[in-house]
Amino acid sequence: MTLQPQYSLIVREIEWEIVPAVQDAGMGMLPWSPLGGGWLSGKYSRDERPTGDTRLGDDPNRGMEAYDRRGTERTWNIIDAVQKVAEDRGISMAEVALAWVTDRPAVTSTILGARTVEQLETNLRAADLHLTVEETAALDQASDLHANDYPYGEMGIDQRSRNHRWHLRAR
Repeated sequence: MTLQPQYSLIVREIEWEIVPAVQDAGMGMLPWSPLGGGWLSGKYSRDERPTGDTRLGDDPNRGMEAYDRRGTERTWNIIDAVQKVAEDRGISMAEVALAWVTDRPAVTSTILGARTVEQLETNLRAADLHLTVEETAALDQASDLHANDYPYGEMGIDQRSRNHRWHLRAR
């Protein structure tokens, strides 16, 4: 049995509850949109709105990937980090982003959405790619969600790590 969540460097909220639940249940995950709707492939830039024959070139306001909606400073910082790893390795940004997702806990495979043979070939090159600890840490840091407070921020983490046997002692 597997779960099919949206998951990428841009969309990591599932790490707060879904990933731990999947691991606890002994399940796997088969993420969709591992390139964040094309954002992590390198085809969009902060200096120029999308045009031409791309997902957002056809419609910049398309769904959750909409240029104005997703083009936040956090997204551009993630893209910069992916680009640095890709340039240092001499590989594509798509390969880096796919390798990051594929190596995440509980991920058994990823759903690819290539529109061209070239995109498919690029995506398949990521199958045997594994990032270094340092590369993964840089991407994790750039894409961290920075949960502000309870239940996912510092107070929630502290609460989940406490010993909850107090209720047994009170009886």
